[in-house]
Formats: sequence, C-alpha cells, structure tokens
Amino acid sequence: MSVLLLVSATAEDTERLLANGPRRDFLELAATTGGTVLCRDGSKKPKGLRGKLFGPHVRQAWSAARQVESGTVLFADGEHNGLPLVLFLAFLRRDNPVVFLGHYVSKTWKRRAIRVASFLKRDVTLVVHSVVQKRAAEQASGGRWAITLLPYQVDTQFWSRENVDTSAVIATRKRIVAAGSEHRDYPTLIEAVRGLDVDVMIAAGSHWARETASAADLPANVTLFTEPLTYAELRDRYAAADAVVMPLEDVPNQSGITGMLEAMAMGSPLIVTASKGQRECVSGPLVRETGATENAMAARGPQLFGVTGFASPNGVYVMPSDVVSLRKAISLVLDDASFANTIAANGRETAERVFSLEAFTASLASIISNAGVAE
Repeated sequence: MSVLLLVSATAEDTERLLANGPRRDFLELAATTGGTVLCRDGSKKPKGLRGKLFGPHVRQAWSAARQVESGTVLFADGEHNGLPLVLFLAFLRRDNPVVFLGHYVSKTWKRRAIRVASFLKRDVTLVVHSVVQKRAAEQASGGRWAITLLPYQVDTQFWSRENVDTSAVIATRKRIVAAGSEHRDYPTLIEAVRGLDVDVMIAAGSHWARETASAADLPANVTLFTEPLTYAELRDRYAAADAVVMPLEDVPNQSGITGMLEAMAMGSPLIVTASKGQRECVSGPLVRETGATENAMAARGPQLFGVTGFASPNGVYVMPSDVVSLRKAISLVLDDASFANTIAANGRETAERVFSLEAFTASLASIISNAGVAE
C-alpha cells in the first residue's frame, strides 16, 4: 500500500516553522506510513469567486486526483482539500480510498458538499476531533462514509518546561497569557482583567489562522501582540504564566484546541470558555458569577473519546461572554496555589496520555492502513 498526503502548508512554510518549532504532524505521519507529502502550491490565491473555486487547495486536490496511481490511499489534512479531492476522484472514476480530517464540517455549505460527495464516492473515511462535528458529519453523510472520532495532537516533547529556563525570570506580579486568533473573545478577557493586579499578554498572531484577532481600549495591564511570536517565544510565555486563559466565542467547532493543548502540555493552569464545540480536552469545575463552582462540566473531557482514568480536574470552565465569571475564575486560579498546581500537573498528564503527537500519528496511520485494506 502506498500513501499520498495532501497538506495545507507550503514546503517553504514547513521548512521555516520546523527550524525552531514543534514537530509537524503530517511529517510524522508520512514517516510512519512511508507516504509521500504533497504540499500546497505557494503561489498567490486569485481574488473573489475565482479564488474560491480555483484556489491552491482545489488545485492541489485536482493535481493529486489526476496523477495518483491505482492502489494508493489518499490523505488530506482538512475539508478544504479533502472535499474537492473526493469530488475530483469521483468525476475521474478513480477507486482510491480517501481519509481526510474535518475541522468545521457543520457549516451549511460543507454539510451540503458532504451529502453530495458521499453519494458519489463511498470509500471515504472522515476523521474529526469533536463530538459536535462528528454528529454533523454523520448526519450529512447519511451513513455512507466512515466517521471516526480521534483526539487532536500536541508535541509534548517541544511543549515542555524541560526546554525552558525560568530561573532568571523575576516577576513583580502575577501573569496571564492568552494566545490564538480565530474565534477568540478577547473583549471579554480584557474587561475581566481590567483593574486587576495582574499583567496580561495576548498573543493574537497566528501562523495558520486566516483572520487576526484584535481588541480596542486596552487597559494598562494588557499587552496585545498581533504579529505571530515564534514557537519558542510562545513556549517561554506559557512557562512564565501563572494562568493561561482561552476566551472563546460560542462556536460549534474546536477553535482554541491548539493553544489549549500547548498550555496543558506546558503544565500551565488553564481557564477556558465552555463553547459549544470545545468539549473534549478539559474536565473541571464551572465557575459562576458568585465565585461558586459547579460540576456542570461532567459531560466535557477526554472521556468523550472513551478514555478512562485520566487526571482530573485539568482546567477550569466559564460560560461564554461572562465577564464576571471569568474574573472569578482568574482569581480562583491565581489565589489558590494548590488548586492551580493540581490542574497544571493534571493538564500535562492528560496531554501526554491522550493528546500526544505519537498517539495521534499511530492512530491515524492505522486508520489509513485499514482504508487501504478495505480497498
């Protein structure tokens, strides 16, 4: 069995980010499967409708569908190249099995595309990381595709305190870090920390996001970075943080998953919004406006993947757009060192046990191998 992997990164991006960053999941997958990587074309995307219909991911899928040899299993790292790939293979009457990752398949146009594609080609496995997205994919494909729920990944070797020297860091007061761009609710975080005796750094730049988060009317204790930090710089910030806050808009996809897993792997206490789509990483108390905590989040955590015995609590939840509750949650973590240390240590253990890059790669390689056998 041969494997061809379609990835969203360009060859230049991959080389640049690998220079001082975590291992790339698709390169580890290629090494495990013996597959060949087909990077995205780095040429500029056309504007307007032409760009949507004939952009680099569509061109990548068309090239792969036209040139792939019989017996090769095709893997795509997202629906942006996976769905066009399935449609092109159906059009060309190719019988190559396809495995692709789905990140936000609940969008209306994507559900419609899955419905059409699942009638045209059946030997497809769609891998998702969220129970909400799994439900949407199952409904859209009508049982014609295999839908697999798989924990996302983080490089726990790179995101580790062992790689950071914090001995020279002298803190005059507590520090909070927030990171990421898409679907971040930074206005709520900013209001929650306004006037608190704490320094807040928002790293709103991203190496991958299509949009950049912004915030206005910043208080004196908040610093906003809109350009991406290097991975090593961000790792240093996580290590020096007394808490990492992931404020999310209430969206149905897993926005924030990368930053959350990075913080957990770094052993940093994590506070996260209980959004619709972000359910699988954190198991912990929900903080209310009064400061009281509830076990209302029992339906959230790695147990949704069938994992048992994982370390809990490994973080704290607040409800979406709730300034007062977020302020209370921040105070809880910053004022209770024992609790903060517990969720930090449990977060690291959860990242190593459930979300490691090695586990992700092995599971995904097995899925691809089984797709090849099913052919």
